Amino acid sequence: MVGDPVAAVLARIPFDGPVPPLPDPAERVRLREAFGWTVTQMGSANGVRRETVWTWESDPPRTPRGEKGQRYARILAYFAAELARAGTKGGSAALERVAEPVPAPQPAPAAGLAEESPLQLDFDIEDPPELAWEDTEPSPALTERVEPEFDVPGSWSDLPEGVTRPCVRCGGPTSCLVGGQPRHVYLQAMASMGMPRCGTPAAPASVQPTAAETAEPMPAVAAPALAAPVAAPAPKLPAAAPSVRPPAAPRRPGNATAPASRRTNRATAKKPAAKSVAAEHADGPLVVLDVTDGALTAYLVDGRTVPCPAKTLQALAAWALDKRKIRLGAAKVHDNGFEQDPLLVLTTSAVAHFGLPTDLADQEELRLPADHKVVKSLTKAGWELTKSGLGPWPRIFKRVDGKRHCVQLFLTPWGALENRVWGKAGDLPARELATMLGTYARLVITPRGTVAVTGEELMTSLRPPTKAEWSTDEGRYVSAKVPHTLHTVVEPAPCEAPDEHPVVAADYPEEGSRPASEALDEEACIWVRPADLITDAERACTHVAALDVQVAFLAACRRLHVGTGPAIHYPRNPAFDPELPGSWFLDLSHVETDPRLPSPFTSSGEPPEGPGWYSTPTVAYAVELGAEVRPMEAWVRETHSPYLQPWYETLRDAYLTVMADLGVTKDLDDEAFLAAMALYKDGDPLLVTLANAIKATAKSGIGKLRQRPNLGVDHVFGTPWPALKRPTWRPDIRAMILSKARTNMHRKMQSLATTANRYPLAVNTDCVVYAIDGLSPLPLLLGPDGEAIRGGFRLGVNPGSVKHQGSQTIAWALDLLADGVNIANEIKDASLVRAA
Repeated sequence: MVGDPVAAVLARIPFDGPVPPLPDPAERVRLREAFGWTVTQMGSANGVRRETVWTWESDPPRTPRGEKGQRYARILAYFAAELARAGTKGGSAALERVAEPVPAPQPAPAAGLAEESPLQLDFDIEDPPELAWEDTEPSPALTERVEPEFDVPGSWSDLPEGVTRPCVRCGGPTSCLVGGQPRHVYLQAMASMGMPRCGTPAAPASVQPTAAETAEPMPAVAAPALAAPVAAPAPKLPAAAPSVRPPAAPRRPGNATAPASRRTNRATAKKPAAKSVAAEHADGPLVVLDVTDGALTAYLVDGRTVPCPAKTLQALAAWALDKRKIRLGAAKVHDNGFEQDPLLVLTTSAVAHFGLPTDLADQEELRLPADHKVVKSLTKAGWELTKSGLGPWPRIFKRVDGKRHCVQLFLTPWGALENRVWGKAGDLPARELATMLGTYARLVITPRGTVAVTGEELMTSLRPPTKAEWSTDEGRYVSAKVPHTLHTVVEPAPCEAPDEHPVVAADYPEEGSRPASEALDEEACIWVRPADLITDAERACTHVAALDVQVAFLAACRRLHVGTGPAIHYPRNPAFDPELPGSWFLDLSHVETDPRLPSPFTSSGEPPEGPGWYSTPTVAYAVELGAEVRPMEAWVRETHSPYLQPWYETLRDAYLTVMADLGVTKDLDDEAFLAAMALYKDGDPLLVTLANAIKATAKSGIGKLRQRPNLGVDHVFGTPWPALKRPTWRPDIRAMILSKARTNMHRKMQSLATTANRYPLAVNTDCVVYAIDGLSPLPLLLGPDGEAIRGGFRLGVNPGSVKHQGSQTIAWALDLLADGVNIANEIKDASLVRAA
């Protein structure tokens, strides 16, 4: 068995002596691809993420520094030397590359698993069968070919410089032609070294060229940072299923001898699979369809175009799923998950091309009538729609050999791209829209609907609820639940459910009749300091400045343990345990807080008047403030994990990547950061829109955890609604996140108050306003000694850091505060006051 190919190459590179200079970005890409490495392998070799490698290879590049930059330069210099020694400028690195190990064969699964079963196989056990889609040409007949065991030196030729094609054996990129076919060369000397040749032939010599081989290149788009890589790396071998440590024994509140919760769940937090561009997805995750010069044209994410012959939706779906015509889709984001289905974005002209109305008349149901001729034609051809029907984000699928083959559509004229998130992106030229959505798909996930739906999809894709597991009793693979994921629908505790939920309506059948003390009210803080508590020193200041927490709710998800199992009720005086996520009924009205600060225990900022329900982070913060807490009742979840950690990391990295392309990086000092943030919205509009969409994905995905009934549909109070059937409908998790975000912000306000005697004038969700002399917010961040305040606010682009939301005159603020107006909500719209 051959070892790790990356480690094998690194073992041959000398990492001492003088550091060679870094080549330009284009040369970096050429050397890596010619040697046969993917961005994932390059990232692994340098100890960085693949997104970092993309920034190193972008134009203009982000220059790697320090030890990692020196290591990167030496690896590239080694690639150049080896390629020169091989006598080629690209492609023949297969002669020098260590092949990846071939996994041991796995037992075949039993046929006939129901696709609609809630416990599905989470990866493909074997390659799917060839699918004969309608409206497509029949596949060419297979021709028998007898290949020699080894290639004779000189029996192969090179493609033109810089051109690669997928190897017919393994699908990886190669620039060699053997017998007229693109294939990696295999010599007898390589066999003597124990290097296996790449996989068995996967396609005949007469395979038709795909879109990746025939499409005409288009001019480069205006924003190089948005261009998605399309080179096909070597296919990723399936990883063995990880061993999962059994969960620790359940703990009851007050059990001081129980093991720490953070130690019980890390074994199950399996690292997500790398997002790579496999050969079968070489044309990208999506296309934008537009009518150009009277013909339907598909715009790919890398700027290329290919003609689309489809005249009906069923022909369009068949075309998108036919790998002989175009290779769409994206890799799974976790080894236990599924590959991402192709996304087809239809512009206004494309919608009309398929006989659909350019305006969706039904604005309540958001779907086309079931008797519409396009819907009837689609179903008559054997295709199906999900229960949501043909709306702005229809999902079309066909069952073949017991498996569903799906495509996702986006109809831009029907409002698929929400204006509040994407702005006027739906009106962009098709090429720019494909580039922007392709970058979002690469950094986050292929869109599946609204940003709320996509955010929820990202959660379950990063932490799949089930996995394939070999059953020795049944002699086949079965679908097994993954511990510490949201794999089962659980009932909320009565205090956690909204008023219209059946568990609440059973006791309070009249809407609004539930006492406030019986409901868990964990929301963001909206508070204004009374005018009579504004001091003379604050009135003597010249301005007010607002600080806004970057992606505050997403930041609260970092390392947050949330319940993954059912709530357990402890009705009588349980001891508080900060390690147990849940809801606690207790009285915090006795806890004294400064009236110049909002109360950390309520969303109004007013002190509580009696007992109420609180999430674990709120009670833990009360303990941190020195309060004595005595819960009278509790609903807690003894099965829990940092379920949202990979979700947080993915969205954080996506946001930081886009902001770095806009000139706002993590290494800026305070002055440079303020200057960059003041100008970043004047940068590339596509990148600005993308940054807003990523932030909205985080915020809306959290809101999706407590989706309420659709007001546009008749709903009887106290009856279930469709969202309750999802395992991800978890109002307790949303409450935990908002509780954590609110207490995080209060902790920093408390630090400013105790260290520098500064108190907020108003708070609005994630924005806080202080009185200050001058326009700059920098003095707010420093203590009397001129140093940064320990535990206070920090400027920066990272989630949880703050940015300058705006400044206004103190007279403007005092006028509004006298009327009880929340100036934290108004200061952004008033725009930034600039010095003359």
